[in-house]
Amino acid sequence: MSKIDFTSDDVHKNLMRFSVPMLFLSMLDYLGLFVNLGWLMVMSQEQHLPSVFRLSASVVGVLEAGFGGLLSAVYIYANQAFGRKDHTVARHLISFGFGLSIVIGVLIAFSGGLLGQQLLGAFGVEGGIKLQVSRYLDVLWYGYLAVIVHIYAGLIAKMAGDTGLITRFRVTTFLCNLLLTPLFILYAQARGLDVIQATAVAMILARLGGLAMLGYQLHRGQVFPYRLGVDFLPRRVFTEWRALTKLAAAETINGFSLTLSFFLFFVIVSYYEAGTLAAVTVSQYVTGFVQTVMIGTVAALIPFTAQNAGNQNIVNIGKGVRWMTNRVLIICLGISIPYVLLAPYFVGLFSPGDPVMAAHTLSYIRITTLPWAFLIASFPFIFAIVGLGDTRGTLLLTIWSMYLGNLLPMVIVLHWVGNTITHAAYAEAGAHLLTFFGCMAYYRYREKQLSQSWQASMPAQVAGATA
Repeated sequence: MSKIDFTSDDVHKNLMRFSVPMLFLSMLDYLGLFVNLGWLMVMSQEQHLPSVFRLSASVVGVLEAGFGGLLSAVYIYANQAFGRKDHTVARHLISFGFGLSIVIGVLIAFSGGLLGQQLLGAFGVEGGIKLQVSRYLDVLWYGYLAVIVHIYAGLIAKMAGDTGLITRFRVTTFLCNLLLTPLFILYAQARGLDVIQATAVAMILARLGGLAMLGYQLHRGQVFPYRLGVDFLPRRVFTEWRALTKLAAAETINGFSLTLSFFLFFVIVSYYEAGTLAAVTVSQYVTGFVQTVMIGTVAALIPFTAQNAGNQNIVNIGKGVRWMTNRVLIICLGISIPYVLLAPYFVGLFSPGDPVMAAHTLSYIRITTLPWAFLIASFPFIFAIVGLGDTRGTLLLTIWSMYLGNLLPMVIVLHWVGNTITHAAYAEAGAHLLTFFGCMAYYRYREKQLSQSWQASMPAQVAGATA
């Protein structure tokens, strides 16, 4: 049976059963990011395609960060209601999330049409690349509603803990995109149409294909013990709208901060000696893939934590967070060793004929790779705090992990220690360790606090149930 109850006491087994499929599906999702790009590079004469798709994702990401916080907050509270078996509230919040995703999709499409060019103008790239991005986005905005509903539907499938459903949903979307993209490129070439816009149409239709499969399952009532609908108005069956709004604001700040912190990081790195930025970029070609896959897997802790928080089961939450943290740390440390050993072989691919640059990059990789494993291991603590619906904690960990723990060491070392590649590497290594220990400290403080408050409330709940 592929359906998993996150609130059962068999924590390790359930997380293993859920995390392993998520690991492989995260790899599939990462590969899916390059389907349109890959087919276009093979089948067309378009230039600068990697930059085109990177800039397109950046423009869309800014708008998503502005509207997505409210949807994330609704999802977290829906998980909490689902975990405590409050079917009335859970059904309303899930249905309200679908209505909200439709509204957000329309707002992003509308604001994208108005602000897309202004956002694109902030990038210092040549006009031809901006024109290519505009051609892609001109089509994407019309179908963005399918994209945002697809994202939310994937979250709902995770909430149900049905690994079989999640697998069918993501594989259907991937295969539709893989097959439709070359067909639409060929059609566009035969008709003299825009091939970049053709790939946008294929991507949108692939999302609709995945939604059709998932929608059929949801409509038949095979996923939840009730049928879902679309609700555009908040109802009084849920009484915590004020707290939900505060969490939505925190999640919005979190989304913006993630984008901003990456931008500021590369700005700071650019002030170190020549070659530092190139060394960072080469290093992240490998670690970026692992980081994306691992974060996609660790994100299972959000519904897990939220549903157990609905049951006020801090023991399960603690077991799950520690289990996930230990596994992530072991996996990333295990990956780090062969990565460091094999680094000379792939660094040469990115720095041909430049032995000095290759040597600097190798030095950077050897210093930063092991501490990088601790950076990834900080995400279980972050996602647990998000799943708890801890608004203050979400903001604190955002400030710590994205600014104080991450950027401040880079600035201090740059201005008061030195600006060489080696100095940058040690600064980044220290930032990774600071991020991990800071996130762990806050999570343990919050876990102890909740343990005391939930245990204090248990006698009253038992007395009420007995009466």
